[in-house]
Amino acid sequence: MTLRYRFLTLCAFLFLFCHASWLFGAPRLPRLFSDGMVVQRLKPTNVWGWADAGEQVVVQLGKRKASAVAGTDGRWRVQLEPQKAGGPFTLLVTTTKDGATTGQVAVSDVYVGDVWLCSGQSNIDTHIERVYPQYPDEIDENVNPRVRLFRVENEAALDAPRDDVRSRGWLPLAKDNAWHFSAIGYFLGLRMAAETGVVQGVIQSSWGGTPIEAWLPMDTVAAIVPVAAAESRLYDDPELTRLASQANARAAARWNQLLQQCDPGVSGQWADLAFDDRGWAEADQRALPLRHDPFCGTYWVRQHIHVDAAHAGQAAHLEVGTLVDADYTYVNGREVGHTGYRYPPRRYSVPAGLLREGDNVLAVRFVNRDSQPSFVDAKPYRLTFADGYRIALSPLWRVHDGVQMPSQPAMPTDLQYKASAEWNGMLSPLAPFALAGIVWYQGESNTETTDQTVRYERELTALMHSWRSLFRQPDLPFAVVQLAGFMAPSAVPQESLWARLRESQRRAVAADPRAAIVVALDLGEANDIHPLRKKEVAERVAMVFDRLAFGKNDVLLSPQPVEVALTPGEQVVVTFDQPLREGVVHGFELLGADGTYVNVPAEARGCQVILEGRGRGVRYAWKDNPVEADCRARATALPAVPFELTAD
Repeated sequence: MTLRYRFLTLCAFLFLFCHASWLFGAPRLPRLFSDGMVVQRLKPTNVWGWADAGEQVVVQLGKRKASAVAGTDGRWRVQLEPQKAGGPFTLLVTTTKDGATTGQVAVSDVYVGDVWLCSGQSNIDTHIERVYPQYPDEIDENVNPRVRLFRVENEAALDAPRDDVRSRGWLPLAKDNAWHFSAIGYFLGLRMAAETGVVQGVIQSSWGGTPIEAWLPMDTVAAIVPVAAAESRLYDDPELTRLASQANARAAARWNQLLQQCDPGVSGQWADLAFDDRGWAEADQRALPLRHDPFCGTYWVRQHIHVDAAHAGQAAHLEVGTLVDADYTYVNGREVGHTGYRYPPRRYSVPAGLLREGDNVLAVRFVNRDSQPSFVDAKPYRLTFADGYRIALSPLWRVHDGVQMPSQPAMPTDLQYKASAEWNGMLSPLAPFALAGIVWYQGESNTETTDQTVRYERELTALMHSWRSLFRQPDLPFAVVQLAGFMAPSAVPQESLWARLRESQRRAVAADPRAAIVVALDLGEANDIHPLRKKEVAERVAMVFDRLAFGKNDVLLSPQPVEVALTPGEQVVVTFDQPLREGVVHGFELLGADGTYVNVPAEARGCQVILEGRGRGVRYAWKDNPVEADCRARATALPAVPFELTAD
């Protein structure tokens, strides 16, 4: 036997020895059950997975142990008895058959603590990178291995619930690990860890732009919105969606190719410093929009920036606010960044050596698809150097049309917007993992029509019921974040679909003793559908869980109306569930005899607000962005819940 043969034989033996569990059919666990995980304290721990049919499966965590037999489909599930907070433990899953061990999986660094699920659309999805300028020191300094983060990657499924989710697994809280994690979930985990002293697990399962129907089971959608269920089934054809996706990708590639070829700004090097833009028109970015007709194509803007000798050649940080829609941004002809859609802030790095002493050119190439190229007002537009020296960008730009394009042909294959897509792809595979509570922040995508906003009450009620059933926790608490203030304020009463949806949120939650509203009206931004003050939202979410999950009944939440009554005089009295900050308050309206609402003077006294006037209908903070609404709790200064009620 040659030395080489002996060596190969030894390597094969070692491989077989080290991978014996694989050879004998080791049990397989969902990605939730991975190193660094957190399981919920004081509740039964459900563990599940797959093994060979008929195998005995024994699961042990600390002193808790349970067993099951894998079914004919290989599936098994056990339930461990509740235990107190603690760790680290090892979760050991062992399979046997005919008395012999056939495989084993060990999950290390497991803690028993609290687990929170954060779900919804883009505002719960808004990650730490987006809000970093709001809390730079906190995010830089926070490294907390006692907070573990688990992000579910986006996956839509129309045919049936998936067996598992896609994820990087559990990661300790740190800036790099949290950079693309929910900012609300991040701050909630920190707050709860500091308050409880136990390890916190935060699961994020959310997807921007998704409607509530995408997070509901199909039978529920069919009962409430039959057409949405039918549409989902229409696209429940993997071959159709595969071919459509291929066609869309090819059409997009061709469209972008033509955009590059036909844009005179590309061939004419309009981003270069040497380009002569003196013949271009001048526009003020504050006079929105830059073009008054929605169009499809490119639009170029340029401005000159003077850099002094002390900062020439230095690296810098460029902020170009927020733009509508996509952009390619250049400094002295070199691209420094691009963004594919309208919402993210434009924060780009200018490398050392690019800026020169004296004249420099900043150029932005807008790419729009049936929208009006615009700069979003009241955002930062500046160039900042490492020493803090700052150059404010001018609101005046030289502007010129690029190329006008036809709309890109495409089939609607964005499956994430269809009924049950995320219920199947991103929620069902997590159940029945034990949870302490759920944060639901969604609704912006359900404000297109009055019908949508009205039926949202029924849908949200169904969502809380179906999720509790899915996770087998009938008392699971929900913190429902109301839509924040957004869009231009109005001084006069307004028929607002955003207000109508907030009312549906309020009514659904008011009927559920295990749910509470988180008011975010005052944390919104008129010019941004994704406001940055996510830490403050997380603090209010935590107060809900203090009350609902931990039984701290002395924790007061946002004031809620409990009664509207007519007085013998010319007044209407609204009674709240707690004392209010006293004095004149704004944002109250009465329904007049002509069927329209009017602003009325109002004053808070004790637990009541007295409205001067007659009317059977009362509204409060009933606008897209009711910045004037200032009724607040006396004890906590939390804003009152917006509402629409009829007097008794």
